[in-house]
Amino acid sequence: MRFSTFSAFVLASVPLALSASVISENALSLCEAPTVVEETFIGENKNVQVQALKCANDVALEKRQGPPPSGNVCGATCNTNCFPGGTGGPDPNECHVIADAILFDSQNLGRFHAGLLLIANPANNVDPSGTLFNITQGTIIDMKFRSCESFFVNQASENLTYCRTDWSPVLDFVAFNCQSTQSAHGGNCVAADQRWFIQ
Repeated sequence: MRFSTFSAFVLASVPLALSASVISENALSLCEAPTVVEETFIGENKNVQVQALKCANDVALEKRQGPPPSGNVCGATCNTNCFPGGTGGPDPNECHVIADAILFDSQNLGRFHAGLLLIANPANNVDPSGTLFNITQGTIIDMKFRSCESFFVNQASENLTYCRTDWSPVLDFVAFNCQSTQSAHGGNCVAADQRWFIQ
């Protein structure tokens, strides 16, 4: 997973030519009437809450013409953006608990077949390594631990496959590098093709 840092305010998954200012810092602001379709707890201590949210609206920002690009975005590039404001983000150590829980599931999912939501990784499409998970179009995966909340938002017009082993370091990087010392209060990482983002 490659990512880079920009201090500009751009939110993660703004497909193609849409302006980044259209997106709010709060990923849930994109989702009208979110409904929890599945919930579980992950990590060695099962202390990270994970919810799959379905939106009443279509969160895909653009319907593409022609055949869709590959839905496997594991290893795809994203650009890190810190939200301006200098008040500091969530406790980065609490975000690291989420990052560790994601890695724990990537290493133990096959053995325990538990973790990041069955809706995100249905039984007919399980990755035996536990590294990959699927996010259906219009789904937001929301993870929480104390002051830290992380989202993976699929704004593509197709289902996507992503890697737990990519989400974890992206979350750590954003959490530790978008704090008050950077005149920020949290941030996100926007896919280079703007079909998804992690906040």
